[in-house]
Parts: sequence; structure tokens; C-alpha cells
Amino acid sequence: MAKARGDKMTGDLLSWEPPKVAPRFEETRVRASSLAGKVCRVLSEALKEDGRSRDAIAEELSDYLGEDISSGTIDTWTSEARENNNISAYRFFALAQILDSAEMLNELLMGTCMIVVDQKYQPLIERELALEKKADLEQFIASRDKEWRLSK
Repeated sequence: MAKARGDKMTGDLLSWEPPKVAPRFEETRVRASSLAGKVCRVLSEALKEDGRSRDAIAEELSDYLGEDISSGTIDTWTSEARENNNISAYRFFALAQILDSAEMLNELLMGTCMIVVDQKYQPLIERELALEKKADLEQFIASRDKEWRLSK
């Protein structure tokens, strides 16, 4: 059925896109020539998307970690010119937590067999793993039944 003129209730089915299970930044936004450079780009993009000032983020990160982090330190971590002053892993994870950014983690996992997904999907993933195991067991049982029948 065609969408009536002025109809604001009917959605466009062709514009639907599946939800992103493993969120990532747009590919062009985090390109870098090295892993250290990529970390800098990922941090920069996450901070831009968050929208808060670096001072506010530094203050929250300081409270979260119990150590003094300045906005200047964050600037150093995001500077590709200062790749030797890269962020430590525990600070990176703390910042991902504060910024609520799975994108940060997924960008660095790109090229591996791993992704970060929202915790709400854990029961579905575990269910699928159980179904796979169940199918394997059913196939094993069927093969044993067949072998048993043939041996009589």
C-alpha cells in the first residue's frame, strides 16, 4: 500500500537499517598509520561525541580513578604528535566507562575476533550458544543411534 500524501505515521521500509550490535565510529574518523595513532583518534572522537568539556571529563575521570587527571593530560593522550605519551590501559577503560563508549573499545578490537556488545544481549548470546551445543548433542545422539541400529 502506498503512503498517502501528508502521512507522517507510515515509515519508509526501505530506509530501515538493522541496529548496531557492536557500535563503532564512522570508519573515516579513526584512521591512523599506527596503533598508537589510532588510540589518539579513538579518544578524540569519543570526546567529541560526548560533548562535555575536557575539564569536566578530566574531573570525573579523576574522581573515578582517585588520581589527578587534568584536561592537559587528556589533550596529550589525544595528540598524535605525542604518541609516546599514550594513555594507559586502565585509564582508557575508565574513560570508556565514563563516556559510555563501546565504540572506543570496538575500534581497538577491529581486526580481532572479538567485539564489545551491550550487556543486555548476554542472555540472547548464551541462549544461542546453548542451542548450538544442544544441536551438537542431538547430532551425536543420532549418530550413536544409527551406529547401534546398524550393529544389530
